[in-house]
Amino acid sequence: MVYCGKPSKACGECRLRRTRCDYKRPSCTQCLRAGRTCNGYRDTNDLMFRDESQGLSDKHRRSNEAQAQVKAERSRAIDIPSTSVSEIDFAVIALPQPEQSQNLSPLSLSLATSAEDQATCFFFQNYVLGGRDFFKGHIDYLSDIYSSEEVGSGLADSVASLGMVGLANFWKAPNIMSNAVIKYNSAMRTVSSQLRDVEQAKSDQTLISILLMGLYETNTCNSRQSMEAWKKHITGATALMQLRGKQALRTPLGYHMFIHLRAQVLTICIQRHAPIPRIITEWSNEIDFETPEQAAATALVNLASRYCDLRSSMSSFQDYSDSERIITTACAIDNDYDLWAKTCPYQLIYQTMTLKERSEEVFSDHYHVYPNLWVATVWNNYRAVRLLVNELILDQMCHLYLNSPESALLWNDVCFFENQVLASNTTLLQLCHDICATVPFYLGFDPNADKRMPRAIPKAVSGNMLLWSLYTAGYTDLVSDMMRNWVAGRLRWISDVIGIRQAAPLAFSLRRKQDILKWQNEKEDDDVCSPILNVESPAIETMV
Repeated sequence: MVYCGKPSKACGECRLRRTRCDYKRPSCTQCLRAGRTCNGYRDTNDLMFRDESQGLSDKHRRSNEAQAQVKAERSRAIDIPSTSVSEIDFAVIALPQPEQSQNLSPLSLSLATSAEDQATCFFFQNYVLGGRDFFKGHIDYLSDIYSSEEVGSGLADSVASLGMVGLANFWKAPNIMSNAVIKYNSAMRTVSSQLRDVEQAKSDQTLISILLMGLYETNTCNSRQSMEAWKKHITGATALMQLRGKQALRTPLGYHMFIHLRAQVLTICIQRHAPIPRIITEWSNEIDFETPEQAAATALVNLASRYCDLRSSMSSFQDYSDSERIITTACAIDNDYDLWAKTCPYQLIYQTMTLKERSEEVFSDHYHVYPNLWVATVWNNYRAVRLLVNELILDQMCHLYLNSPESALLWNDVCFFENQVLASNTTLLQLCHDICATVPFYLGFDPNADKRMPRAIPKAVSGNMLLWSLYTAGYTDLVSDMMRNWVAGRLRWISDVIGIRQAAPLAFSLRRKQDILKWQNEKEDDDVCSPILNVESPAIETMV
């Protein structure tokens, strides 16, 4: 029985005409005055409660039917990883775009689309952001290739292999990964045959295929051999770029491929503490047609190359043979980084938003909002490399102060040691906090979102671009355990929700404070599984 509220005591005619009834019997005054027949009054006690048993039964039946239909659709989708990759429909498994996630509806499976097309669609939807000004220097140029010319088998297999890797990680399906290996090997054979012909070797699609095969190695990295294979791919792509000549930079496609290659080369040099190849630095300085924000990104590349040159001159991070030179050079680089941040073009300006209420998605009480993902990545590249510079300064300064207190460098300026240590510590903490403030933007945080609605899932490339800088901030010795745990939690979210598998070992590494950026030289015990052997370097696809 359902309570329906207190019903009106008026007669039927007064209720119909909405006139005031005086409840007189047998007829009210209004009906007598109007000369109409009064039909009397209802029993209000019977109207206060209504039997809804049949209505609830019907509603429950309809609800059960709807739930059964949804479960049937989900069961078919969940069964997909255990089947062949050719049975997967991309419309069901593609990660939703933020603006579309609130309006998703169940989609039926279709077996008409081939496995390669599904993997290609997955790759484009999750790794190619699109837009002329949205993410310069990344692989958005693939859209132009696919829309303007016939795609060769080498490039098509490279893209399909990456898409299948994404599907395998998303669904945690090893059988899909085996299909990705087949496509990757096919791309390798095709590219190898193309390299035997000079003209084919100089083609755009050959160079792009090699770059994507390098990305494949990082996305499937589970050993030191994968990183070595990635390095060989990028080294080969650098040789091809030199074979193509500087004139290739004059086309928009050639320029963007060079920016993509430059990012990979910088990443290798930072990891391996090697100098930047001359082709990268010289060609970068000769580009005279960049926009102000692109030129600012190129300036960051020059600063990063100076840091790489400095580290390559050292036998190890603890090389204290010439601390005065290292400190002087590193301080000069840090000063130029500071000048870059103060004089960057207005196109790179971002906003700092203050939280109205606490959120687990934001570390502090504020977060950053950027014009686009590319701008956010430029800033995080600046912060991550400057972190490395200041860590080097602190290490060398402390060693010099303890072992050579009579050094002239320490006494040229009053309180030079104290001032520099304080400045570097302050800079390190600020950079770490700033990197954490970018996380909500990368992961699609919306303070005004309805918490009752499903969380929008960002594209996979957003998580990929965040990994290296976020891990670098979390691993810095100066940060608090609270920040380190928060960073590890965000990395775990990237792994569990976005489906980027390599983020989970990064989170594990932070909790154990194991530096995965340094590959172990000694052989691991056969009975112990090290997270270092199960994770790719997060630096991939972050430098611009």
